[in-house]
Amino acid sequence: MKIDRIELYYVKIPLEENKPGFFAQPAYFNPSWIPGFRQSEVRFYLLKLGTNTGLEGVAATVGMGPERSCLGSMLGNYLMGLNPLDIRLMNQRIQEFSYIGMRNGWIDAAIWDIIGKSRNEPLWKTLGGTGGYVYPYMSTGANHGHDQKQSRALSKNAQDEGYKGIKLRVKGEDLNEMTDYVGAARDQMGSEMKLMVDANQGWPVDLIDETPKWDLAFATKFAQALEPHNMYWLEEPLNRGNFEGLAELRKNTTTPIAGGELNSSWRDFKTLLDMGSLDIYQPDAVMAGGTYAGGISTVYWLIQEIQKRNKSAEDKLKFCPHTWTTGLGFAIALQLVGVIPQEERSLLEYPLEGSWTANAWARFIKGGFPRDSAGRIKIPETPGLGIEIDWDVIGKFGKRIYNGTSTTVSISALKDRGLKQAMYLKGKKQEQFKRSAEADFSLPEPPF
Repeated sequence: MKIDRIELYYVKIPLEENKPGFFAQPAYFNPSWIPGFRQSEVRFYLLKLGTNTGLEGVAATVGMGPERSCLGSMLGNYLMGLNPLDIRLMNQRIQEFSYIGMRNGWIDAAIWDIIGKSRNEPLWKTLGGTGGYVYPYMSTGANHGHDQKQSRALSKNAQDEGYKGIKLRVKGEDLNEMTDYVGAARDQMGSEMKLMVDANQGWPVDLIDETPKWDLAFATKFAQALEPHNMYWLEEPLNRGNFEGLAELRKNTTTPIAGGELNSSWRDFKTLLDMGSLDIYQPDAVMAGGTYAGGISTVYWLIQEIQKRNKSAEDKLKFCPHTWTTGLGFAIALQLVGVIPQEERSLLEYPLEGSWTANAWARFIKGGFPRDSAGRIKIPETPGLGIEIDWDVIGKFGKRIYNGTSTTVSISALKDRGLKQAMYLKGKKQEQFKRSAEADFSLPEPPF
């Protein structure tokens, strides 16, 4: 089996049924992680890999604009002709992308999708899991100016809709205002529901308005102020690289500390584990990886490491992936949750803020991710990532920006390198293709 087709799409799905006119005010919400920004579309890049056996795999990552519009030709040169079952070589290729300034760990989802389909099993089974189901929690995206009426209304809505938990956002420097905002939610929903709060300090963005940036002293005061409210966790109270600060914070509060959504490498997570920086690990396989390996390979290693350490730990660590990307990212998170034993699973993030609903972020996934009568989401049992892309939606709101085949990649090399150099590279590639074709699939392990 070898990769013989590579397609890349840039997609912009509006947060309403149809794209509004040029002069219209589109539906939007104000994401707490980018102060001052108005989010009106689900923007992403969608990758489709095809093989000579007819199998296809898909992957997607978030996009702000045309920043990855030239990625297709690189993928053609690096991946065309290789055996997707050779996950070691695929991780090597992903690592090589980073050498020239592009971290693209997200693309390995398409490889894993093909691997699962070739074995006729869902990804969770390929990775040794049991599948089953997971309970989602409502993950809000705006801080609503820390209006207590809003936190009460959001909490009541979560209760009425049957969610077992809700996550609020805070973004500010007024300790009392933020604490009261969270406290109002706890007062509204009582003691049974799980309550989380996300400070979005892990990766500050000053693109439009400046992000209030917390130091250890302030984060500690806030975490301690939350203790009476029986928090499930406080998320990203410090910069994602402040491993020492997170470890010190964790020692000085009973509020569980969560983070890791934008940490990239397995060595990042190993350091966080060794230093005792977090109670809840929240990697996102779409945004992780890209340095040593792909995102799924990296997150799979973390899951295994957490399970191993929990066997001898008094305070058990939790794995609860970040999902605020696209419907495809949510599908990947479901598969990875399926690796965890059912009784050890945390609630799973379900993005829901105003017009940012599954009708938008999962619009291109056929069937979406419905909850059953018990409020659970079933982890798909169909092969690979367990989803089917609605190509009509992609055609309506997206544009194919790269369409690569073995022939087009060869022609491109010929034009770029000249005849003699292109023929030399073709010969070297054939040697590599032969080695790759003979490789068997095996689960990846560091250092990848």
